[in-house]
Amino acid sequence: MKNIRIRKGEPGDIEAMVTFLHHLFALEKDFVIDADKNRAGLQLLLADQRVRTIFVAEAAGMVLGMVTAQIVVSTSSGGYSILLEDMYVDAGFRRKGIGTKLLSQVLVWGSAQGAGRVQLVADVTNIGALMFYRQAGLLTSRMTALYGTLDAINKKIT
Repeated sequence: MKNIRIRKGEPGDIEAMVTFLHHLFALEKDFVIDADKNRAGLQLLLADQRVRTIFVAEAAGMVLGMVTAQIVVSTSSGGYSILLEDMYVDAGFRRKGIGTKLLSQVLVWGSAQGAGRVQLVADVTNIGALMFYRQAGLLTSRMTALYGTLDAINKKIT
């Protein structure tokens, strides 16, 4: 596809990104789709772009994809790492290089922030995403991702 532009996400992109998150979270069975929470999270990402960012892919005024990332400290590498949180390309525009362009822009951004590595989690059933990340050079970890809400965890440990 021609004329694809990767740019910083803006507040006006939030509704398109909420739609993308709904599609993404439908694949990732661990998450409940909640538009209000999705909007709130996207707004937080946009609020401090020194250590958080959103990039969108756009063509002909239409948002075709998105990626969100944050800078975290990695004790294993002794420096900063990019936590790639959400990446989604509209189903009708996949396999056209958009995901590669989004990933590349996140890596440029993270490198400028001093990051030396990237990390992410992907649903084990999202074969297309796993293939994409592996082809991009990311390695499969032997670790398992864990998560939980603070309320639920505190009830268990107190």
